[in-house]
Amino acid sequence: MSLQYTHLLIPALVDFAPHPEQVTAFFKGLADLGSEPLEPAFRVGKLSGKFRTGSHPLTGEKLSIPIREFATVDSPTEMPKQLAGLDDYDVVASGQGPPELLPFVLYTATDLKKSEFKGTYGYEVLCRLRKDVISMCEPSFGDPCPAEEGNGKFRHPTNGTTIEVPNAASARFWIEFQFGKWLFPEIGTSLNVIDPLILTSAIDSFGTTFAQGCRFE
Repeated sequence: MSLQYTHLLIPALVDFAPHPEQVTAFFKGLADLGSEPLEPAFRVGKLSGKFRTGSHPLTGEKLSIPIREFATVDSPTEMPKQLAGLDDYDVVASGQGPPELLPFVLYTATDLKKSEFKGTYGYEVLCRLRKDVISMCEPSFGDPCPAEEGNGKFRHPTNGTTIEVPNAASARFWIEFQFGKWLFPEIGTSLNVIDPLILTSAIDSFGTTFAQGCRFE
């Protein structure tokens, strides 16, 4: 069982990379819907040129992981000048939940069907871009891979079964919705659970459709 669930929006185009103004439009759209984190703090992470070394938890392969340094921005309107010319970044809006418009109802992991979570929790929305196409699926999430369309394979957060999602295997850019630990949406056989208004806002902001995936750690 995972500690933290992350819901993914993955563009239909594998090598899609947004214009900085589109990132601003997305976060403004969340605010207009009442779906951004409460009292949000915005940060932009850029490559620092430094690396953290370690070993892959499954294969033991030696890893060199780039470190990103984060700077605070006062609002989404400042993002374009921070993102201009970058081919790798993390943009983070962090705060508390629940927002007025939930991405989806959250449940505690101990009793998914009966324990809707009613309290407050940490809530983050992230837009991430990488220079090269990477895998969106465990156990190779984040690893470089060929820029080919294919089915993404995602693990159900509570029963461990595999859910296949068309056109979700890899991407350069993706959106993450993160919540407090041990909180999950109710998922059947499909990961298409995010509120349609939020999904439509993302499509309008970025001009592309999105598949839905998940990961947890």
